[in-house]
This record gives sequence, structure tokens and C-alpha cells, in this order.
Amino acid sequence: MTFLDFVGNARVVTALRRMLEGGRLPHALLFAGQKGVGKFTLATLFACAANCQRQAGEICGHCGSCRALAPLEDLAELKRAALQARGSASPETVPLLLRPHPSVTVLVPDGAFIRVSQMRAVVRQAYTLPAGVRRNVFLIDEAERLRFDYADLLLKVLEEPPAHTSLILVTAAPFKLRPTLRSRCIPFYFAPLTTEEIAHYLARHRPEGEKQDQELAAAAAAGSLGTALSLDLRLYRQVRADALELLRAAANQQPSPERFFAATSTLAGKTSRPGADSEDRREIMEFSLEIVYSLLIDSLYLKIGTPEQGLRNPDLRSELYQLSRHITQEWLEEAVAGLDRIEGWARRNVSRQLALDAWALALARSLPQIG
Repeated sequence: MTFLDFVGNARVVTALRRMLEGGRLPHALLFAGQKGVGKFTLATLFACAANCQRQAGEICGHCGSCRALAPLEDLAELKRAALQARGSASPETVPLLLRPHPSVTVLVPDGAFIRVSQMRAVVRQAYTLPAGVRRNVFLIDEAERLRFDYADLLLKVLEEPPAHTSLILVTAAPFKLRPTLRSRCIPFYFAPLTTEEIAHYLARHRPEGEKQDQELAAAAAAGSLGTALSLDLRLYRQVRADALELLRAAANQQPSPERFFAATSTLAGKTSRPGADSEDRREIMEFSLEIVYSLLIDSLYLKIGTPEQGLRNPDLRSELYQLSRHITQEWLEEAVAGLDRIEGWARRNVSRQLALDAWALALARSLPQIG
């Protein structure tokens, strides 16, 4: 992959290419934006271009350095292999470092956080340039998960940067980072991709897909190409049907009790993936909440007459318009606030289905009976 293959955020790409072409490489960059807009992908392209052996500031894709860095396109596999290689060794003794090439080191969360041992390894390596390498590049993915109380360990590198080292902090939540870190980075903010950009990409790279599926994936992704590429449309439609049923129940449209509790069971991850463990069910719950949010947002746009903002569920326009006629903006505000609370409880030992039941029943009591 080269810069020409990158989708969206052309201004960011142009600025980075100019830095590379002029040889003015910053010591610290902050890539911020929603998940799936290509932040980490562009960071890897920067690392490749900074070390390409054939083209200054470009990516040939054929030299030893470019070939060695190709595995960065599958970060999950790199992490799996690194964890397997570490085996039973202590994370503090053998920090999780993804290093497909001597010039590039990737930090990803090791458990809930990016650990102190990983940060210390960056500080040690930043001041040593391996033989035959143009530039050390450290990519810190999900940088908001740096241990907050130890994140300032990186300040040594940021305040006294080696001439041959660049750090790129990649995050979907920049304001969860320590201000001392943010203030020492050149920030680049990534905008969501347009539905048209995503649909065009899917039509070119997934031509075997049905056009209506591509259009739905592009709309549902809400600006995230990564989401569009990974979206399981069968599961999406299944969960969305239950989410819509639950909203109808909450709007007091009298579904059967059996259907009501079946909907909350699916949304809580109990029935949509048989045999799922607690982590899988948590992921389904997060997936489900995002779908409920999307239905509420679409209902709001239809209620206030601004569907041109871009519906995430355009194929349900008629059903959502009918729903919007039975609810108020105050009801929508209450619904979103309740979802926010449930999302905050997601990692606690709280019954997900009971939380959804209570949320929907409370909303049902907040509207008059619909005749």
C-alpha cells in the first residue's frame, strides 16, 4: 500500500508527504480521530516512507525495508504472534513490542493498558539507531490507554528528542491523554470519511458484494472505513431488528412480552452468538448499543426534518419515520442519556439484559399510551 491508495483525509496525507519530501520529520505526532478512519494505517505509511531504501520520502513497496514492514497491515496477527512468542514470561520482564523491522516499533495495549515496561523500552530504544536504518519510528496505538500515572515516562523522549526518532501517538480519544504529552506533539485530526468515499472503496475492492449491501455498510459505518470492511451485515441486520423492536416497545407501541425480552436478550449478547464467552458478549453489547444509538440519531433527523444529514439506516427510513411520529425530542434525550449510563456500566459486573429492560420500561412510562 502507498499514499496513493489511502482513502480520505487528503489534507493530512499532503502535509505528511511534504514533511517527508523536505526531510523535515517531526519528533512527535498525534493522530486523532474516530476508529477506523485510517490513523494507524497512515502512521505505518509514514514509517515505511521514512525508511524506504529506494525512494526518499516515498514508498517503493519492493525494497527490503518496505517488504519487512508489510506485516503492519495485519496488526492483530502481529500481536498474536508476539504474545505466543512471549509465552508465560512476565509482561514486565518481556514487554509486548511489535517490531517487524529494526526501524519500527509498535506499542499496543497489553491487557487493559499500555504498560510501564513498554514505555521504558521505548525510552531505551529511542536513543539507539540500528545499523542501516534511516529513522526510528515508534507507533503507539490506542495511546489513550497509556497508564495515566506513568505516561510522563515518555516526556524524556519528547523533551529531548533524538534527531533520528519520531513518535506517533494514535488515538480515538486525544483528551484522555496527559496534557503534557499532547502539548509536545504536532496534532493531525482525521475527519470521518463520507458515505460516498466508503461506498466507492467497497465497490472497487469488494465488487462481489451486492450493491444494496455496500450502500448499507457505507451508511452504517458512520465515516469509518474500518467498520465498513469488518461489518457482519447478517449480524447487523439481526441485532438491528431487535434494537428497533425494543425502541418500539420503549415508545409504547405494545409488542408482545415474549418479543420484548427476546430483543433485550439478543442485544445483551446472550443469543446472537451461541457459545460466546463473557468478552464476546461484552463486544456484542457494545455493538448493539452503537446500533441503538444509530436508530435514535436517524429518528431525530427524521423528526426535525433534516434527513439530509445522512441516515445510518436508510433502508429503514419508513419504519423510523413512523417511530419518530410517536416520540418527542425530550424522550430522545432521555433515551440517549440512559444508553450512556448503560455504556458506562458495560465493564462492570452488571446484568446487561436487566439494564436494557429497565431502560426500555422507564422510557415506556415517559410517554402516553399510543392508540
